[in-house]
Amino acid sequence: MLQADDIGMTFQRGSRRVTALEGVSLTFARGQFSCILGPSGSGKSTLLHILGGFEQPTTGDITLDDCRVERPTRRLGMVFQHASLFPWRNIERNVAWPIEANGGSRKQACNTARELLGLVGLRGFERAYPAELSGGMRQRAALARTLAMEPEVLLMDEPFGALDAQTRELMQEELSRIWQESRLTVVFVTHDISEAVFLGDRVVLLTARPGRVAHDITIDLERPRDGETKKSKELLDYHNDLWDLLRAEIDNADAAVVGVTS
Repeated sequence: MLQADDIGMTFQRGSRRVTALEGVSLTFARGQFSCILGPSGSGKSTLLHILGGFEQPTTGDITLDDCRVERPTRRLGMVFQHASLFPWRNIERNVAWPIEANGGSRKQACNTARELLGLVGLRGFERAYPAELSGGMRQRAALARTLAMEPEVLLMDEPFGALDAQTRELMQEELSRIWQESRLTVVFVTHDISEAVFLGDRVVLLTARPGRVAHDITIDLERPRDGETKKSKELLDYHNDLWDLLRAEIDNADAAVVGVTS
């Protein structure tokens, strides 16, 4: 179980101290798919980086099964918005790299890489190089490489944000399928309400800066989910309710700015 306990984060911007997060406490249960949503600048990505040990909070603690998270660890896998693949390695060798780096044999690493490439729909592209693949295919390869680490928790920072609309829709369905097979614990940051509802068992909505937990909503949509789920009235109802809540946070932030500057 991954847990955030009273997380606060401040940083210096020029002569000003900026509070990005304040009093954030969340529990991510094993096997749960959690999405984090919020206005721009609400600290979503900062929170994810703190969960992964890439940044240390100003206050509070992150624990994984009661062990403090103070630095990146193989138990926590991260997928970023832009696929950070090695351009000089083919896709199979990219996915094999974490296994080899942790002492696995090249044969074992390549066998596992081929299995994972099949899982993410890239069978037949093992010998291709990153520059030869589309953005969606590169992101699938990045996901496979993270899965090769055998993480207990998968952290995803807007992984489909840079993709075109059609590819993004397909990748959402692909990720839902992969999660259905693996049942990994996933924490997924997004700006997209429909994406959050389609993928998540729950959606955590943060306030505008400083980011606090405004709402924690259970998404009770039947699984497995596919393209038909996206057309359902139930998903649309969740989308509309979340948009009303998100819009209220945006309006509150705008009102606060007007109050400060007037």
